[in-house]
Amino acid sequence: MKAKLTTKIPLILLLLLTLVFAKLQFNKRLGAPDDVCMNICSDGRGYYAWLPAIFIYHDLNFGFFEQVELKTSPCGGAIGGCIQDYRNSFDGHICNKYYPGTAFMMLPFFAWAHITESMGGYRTTGYSPLYFQMIGISGICYFLLGMLIFLAILRKLQLNILQQSLTILLVTFGSNMLYFTADKPAYSHIYSFVLIAAFLYYAICLREHFSAKHLAYLSFLTGFIFITRPVNVSIVLILPFLLWECRTMLMDVLRQKPSVLLALLPGLIMPCILFDLYHISTGHLFIYSYDKEGFDFLHPHFWQFLFSYDNGVFPYTPLLLLPFVFLFAWYKLTDKPLIAGAFITMLVTAYIHSSWWCWSYGLSFGARTMLDFLPLFGIIIGLSLKNANLKKHFYLLPVYFLCCTVTMVLYDRKNHGYMSQYPITDYWPALRSSLGMK
Repeated sequence: MKAKLTTKIPLILLLLLTLVFAKLQFNKRLGAPDDVCMNICSDGRGYYAWLPAIFIYHDLNFGFFEQVELKTSPCGGAIGGCIQDYRNSFDGHICNKYYPGTAFMMLPFFAWAHITESMGGYRTTGYSPLYFQMIGISGICYFLLGMLIFLAILRKLQLNILQQSLTILLVTFGSNMLYFTADKPAYSHIYSFVLIAAFLYYAICLREHFSAKHLAYLSFLTGFIFITRPVNVSIVLILPFLLWECRTMLMDVLRQKPSVLLALLPGLIMPCILFDLYHISTGHLFIYSYDKEGFDFLHPHFWQFLFSYDNGVFPYTPLLLLPFVFLFAWYKLTDKPLIAGAFITMLVTAYIHSSWWCWSYGLSFGARTMLDFLPLFGIIIGLSLKNANLKKHFYLLPVYFLCCTVTMVLYDRKNHGYMSQYPITDYWPALRSSLGMK
């Protein structure tokens, strides 16, 4: 009985973290009556808008933006700040510049709010407080789901109970997970985190045992990742490294049963839905919805993206760098393909994201787009704990937890008005203020 209870410690830890996150979000929504509106804010408006557009207004040109969002919604108001005009024009037709994958994942929570409002006899606008409350719950639930999948990955990598628990704590508090779960639950990042965690899980399953079912899951998840944030498809770069040791077996299976490749077809399902939505909206199957916003791959802001105080990756989440800095302390040859694959995947991903026209991605908390790839960072963190001996843990863990402390202090300062103006010039004052220093 005691042994069974011990194995459940990481799961109990995850449930406690979920309750803490839920309480934090609940506390943030107990102020002014319109505080709940912050659950669907800024970019989140565009991701969420697909749901009322499809299921309430049947209008994929989003004509309800002016009449409902701005005028009749309790969460309406002037454009700017929390309210964002997410629409662009393509060939004379109005379309949503954001992709619908996030909205599809929010759908069960939207449906609950919609059914509840309908049964209560209220007008179902999609923008009453209950809808906003349910999207807040959506972010919390997807945090739990993503972390459960991540825990399953750690178990497949044969981390023990203590290593699993420590990795969960480090990944949670050493990243901007809390901000995009409790504060910005309508942004795409917590949903992308779940999808990429699931992708990595099934990739590891495929490495352990080839199965057409696992291949179909991977294909479907790739398509889902594409319609949520297309640039996140860079996660497929990890596959050759993960599957390197079983490459001969995979090639033999494909030669003997080429029909197995039909398992790749589920990857077309979600992109076809996206293209159909675009066709209804604009008359074109393939469009670039971001209009003049785009990438400049010849002039990336690579180092700024990683190290700038303007939402760079490592000033806000230094933990993500540390396993690579301490590679000498825990590296094992057996993990070489996975470590190399993770490094190359994250390097290419950082290059792509740093090439975006707005490489700092607005007023945020750290490089928010890298949260999507936190499962991959988390695998490296977990391996470092697994491979380091007890002596090395004495200096590895204190540094790791110090990084988590920095991130949490900055999160607290962010909620007290620091780092709210661009460019960000009060990074160090924010840290000093937490120590009572001017």
